[in-house]
Amino acid sequence: MKNSFKLLAILMAGAVSIVKGQDSLKNNQLTISSYVDAYSATHNTQSPQQDFQPYTAVGARDNSLGVNIAQIGLNFENDHIRSEVIFHAGDIPLATWSSDYQYLQAANVGMKLSEGLWLDAGFFSTHLGTESFLPKNNNLSSIAVLTYNEPFYQSGAKLSWDVSETWYVEGWVLNGYHSFVDNNDSKSVGVLVNYNISDNTSITYTNLYGRENDDDFPLKQRRFYQNVYLDQNWNDQVFLTIGLDYATQTNSDIDNIEDPAGLFGGLITARYQFSPKWSVTGRGELINDESGFVTGLIPDTDGGQKGLELFGVTMGTEYRPVEQAYLRAEFRYLEAKDNLELFFDGEPTNSRVEFLITLGFEMEKVFGF
Repeated sequence: MKNSFKLLAILMAGAVSIVKGQDSLKNNQLTISSYVDAYSATHNTQSPQQDFQPYTAVGARDNSLGVNIAQIGLNFENDHIRSEVIFHAGDIPLATWSSDYQYLQAANVGMKLSEGLWLDAGFFSTHLGTESFLPKNNNLSSIAVLTYNEPFYQSGAKLSWDVSETWYVEGWVLNGYHSFVDNNDSKSVGVLVNYNISDNTSITYTNLYGRENDDDFPLKQRRFYQNVYLDQNWNDQVFLTIGLDYATQTNSDIDNIEDPAGLFGGLITARYQFSPKWSVTGRGELINDESGFVTGLIPDTDGGQKGLELFGVTMGTEYRPVEQAYLRAEFRYLEAKDNLELFFDGEPTNSRVEFLITLGFEMEKVFGF
């Protein structure tokens, strides 16, 4: 927490000094935001209530009432510079965040280089993936197991370019995959490309390439992670999202360490807004990481270990009395490959049933000066 406040002070002091040093800066805008998501979750598998359920970040404690996330953010922007700082607490950061900066979700500062072109540096939410780790940004509060194994945060710099009304591009240089502090002396590079086919249809491609092994590991394990997703909207009533991930990593195969390993996964989410306040959503998901280079290795019934192979289905409904608040109820079933001892229900089992209720509210206030 001490490191987080030091970083906050440095970033905000830098932003203020730039503003004071540039009398020509105009259109200053400061946004203060907050967001809270509380939950009640039940799983058919057994675990101590103080423990987190594996492969989930939302509603992660069994048979519990809890807070997924409580966050507060500051965002400053004018014609030339911008800065963002977001602090958070709750079960999502406890279950998934770096212990180096556990309370810091994002902290970055950017400078406009030319019209539509910005350079930003610091800590960010990930640019990879179809879903967000924040329930408020998704149609369902729970996230797919595929999303759980993607990065949640990243550290580095990005160059973003609003090319036109239909094209948007980001280029990234990062410390690594799901890391604030680098574990080796190399850097990773990635891109995000968004194309708005029409007002109702967009397609986005993201990737990240870099070496992920520690410096003292004898083999170079270079990971190339790719994601593409399509968003489709029909008359603001039917919403469809289709996402696909494919990744490879050198020197990582479970049977022969000198061979490359692969991962693929996907999800389909469909939402029907049958009234201004009510909607229903369904999702299908799968992930296949046979060598476990992303998801890790899991014991099997044969006494060995394998990577994760799993599919799942989720059904949920949402009541949104105002734009800033929601109440959701969801049911999810997950099943892994037959011989994987992934969960525990009196004895090892390969399936889990979940029931989740979430209540969320966000607000923001904008000040112009």
